Amino acid sequence: MIKKLIYQPLKPFRINQRFGENDACVSLDGKNKVITCNGYNPPAGYKSLYGTLGHRAVDLAAYHGQELYAAQDGVVYMIDTNPRTGLDVRIESFVDGVRFRHIYEHLMGYQVKIGSTVKAGDLIGWTDNTGYSAGDHLHFQMEILVGKEWVKVDPLLYMEPLFALDYKGYVSKIAYLKEYVARLMDSMAYKLRTK
Repeated sequence: MIKKLIYQPLKPFRINQRFGENDACVSLDGKNKVITCNGYNPPAGYKSLYGTLGHRAVDLAAYHGQELYAAQDGVVYMIDTNPRTGLDVRIESFVDGVRFRHIYEHLMGYQVKIGSTVKAGDLIGWTDNTGYSAGDHLHFQMEILVGKEWVKVDPLLYMEPLFALDYKGYVSKIAYLKEYVARLMDSMAYKLRTK
């Protein structure tokens, strides 16, 4: 059974493209026009955007500037911009003995900085259409450290069906209840000692 390590970074959670699919091509003319196509058999003048392995992440539907949240606690190890991925934020986590990365691409902006510690449900940025992209969305990628190699995996296999911001709210409520019960128990113990 696969451990559930992450939470949904967007709400509503709608998948535009699944892990392994290969239905996007980029033009060979240097203009980087992205079209929907069969990447295993691209039309003349185009090549697969993802290569022979297909899409190595999930694309999530998003509107322009939609807030996105950290899928798990971790440390921001990179904020990057390049022609392919656009602006992206990369976070490394360690949960239940598993070291992994979650990567958020095609962003408009970000709320974190390199070296920041984030908690699941913290605001990390806003969605956009930067890089090789055919519309506003979030490219959400997950890599697990296997030996000394980072291996791209399907994030859906490791994802709880719970929005990260909702998870953060539950954690806060549980912490409050634990603190309340502890104070109540301390008060009762004090009363018993002073009788």
